[in-house]
Amino acid sequence: MIWSMNPAPTLDAMRAAVRALDCGDVREKLHAVQAAQDALDGVKAELLVELDATKDYELDGASTLNAWLRTQLRLSTRQASMLIKNATALRDLPLVAEATMAGRMGAAHVQVFAYGLKHVGLEPMREFEEAFVQVALDHEPAALFEAVKHLKDVVHPEDLDAKWLEGMDKEDFQVDALPDGWHVTGFLNTITGAKLKKVIDALS
Repeated sequence: MIWSMNPAPTLDAMRAAVRALDCGDVREKLHAVQAAQDALDGVKAELLVELDATKDYELDGASTLNAWLRTQLRLSTRQASMLIKNATALRDLPLVAEATMAGRMGAAHVQVFAYGLKHVGLEPMREFEEAFVQVALDHEPAALFEAVKHLKDVVHPEDLDAKWLEGMDKEDFQVDALPDGWHVTGFLNTITGAKLKKVIDALS
């Protein structure tokens, strides 16, 4: 599904960056450049979805979207995948799209909203969209992730029960990369847990 993009907020962010680079101090320049970059990342995500839908990458001899991105834009498969997933959040969550296209929210924040759509659901994310957008505007992506994950635990408490029961039968330890750090979850038996704690204590 392709939705219509309003270019005005992104153009405003780019004009602000040009003005800041021309006469602003270094802090103003950095704020303006970051805003323009965030806005352009949102536009890029939307255009990637359009390119994938039209298959116009085949005009350049590429058999897949990822192949075109590697050869034409020099993006990795991981980067392309993140932008495409982000585009889903921009399509389904209008307040997120508005903030992103204006350069007020970065791709890492949008990635958390995409996570929420997949693991929490569209309706709950829309219900709390305004509150989550405010968290994103005020905090780093890791704080937004914790807020969305809390909603996931409230909306789907059965997931917690299932994971706990599974953990009692077998050890399960995961370290997942997040935009701003790492998320550690799992269950270890007494002996393995004691060994891990000993290693962590020694490293700290």
